[in-house]
Amino acid sequence: MTVESFPSPVAALATRLASGDETALHEAFTRWSRLVHTIARSALGSSADADDVTQQVFIAAWKSRTTLRPSDEALPAWLLGIAKFKITDALRARTRTFRAEESAKLDASPEIITHVNDVLDRVVVRDALESLGDPRGQVLRMVFLEDKTHDVVSRELGIPLGTVKSHVRRGLEKLRNIFEEVDSLHA
Repeated sequence: MTVESFPSPVAALATRLASGDETALHEAFTRWSRLVHTIARSALGSSADADDVTQQVFIAAWKSRTTLRPSDEALPAWLLGIAKFKITDALRARTRTFRAEESAKLDASPEIITHVNDVLDRVVVRDALESLGDPRGQVLRMVFLEDKTHDVVSRELGIPLGTVKSHVRRGLEKLRNIFEEVDSLHA
């Protein structure tokens, strides 16, 4: 009888596992669980997650043992293939959980969204007013942001009332054009 007629210990273990021998699962776990755990920990960055994945790999191996085709290389490669899928599943679950948590944070606090939008609106308005230059931008800031009347603005800046009104009208037209451009960019 030649040496080639005897299966290798790994192929024999694979054959026993594929046929439903529970002790073969235990032996496979003892032999390759550290490797699976190390790969999972490296991919997931967490020993706890790697523990879960390692357990899932060997549970899946037991459940799908009939798909194993015994050979010297098949068993460890098959286990690592299962590990790859379980690691991918864990990463996807982590991403879904992260997205759900982020969404819940935003959903739970609409006042944050309102506050952010208000801040953005103020920044856009201030930038637009600055782009008008002075005195037109200064007149609009005084009238709309400081809530001063046209008469008060005229006295404080020392310019005629008609000029203040003209700056307000032309400034508002220019701002409307700026805001229409901004809206068209975000539409």
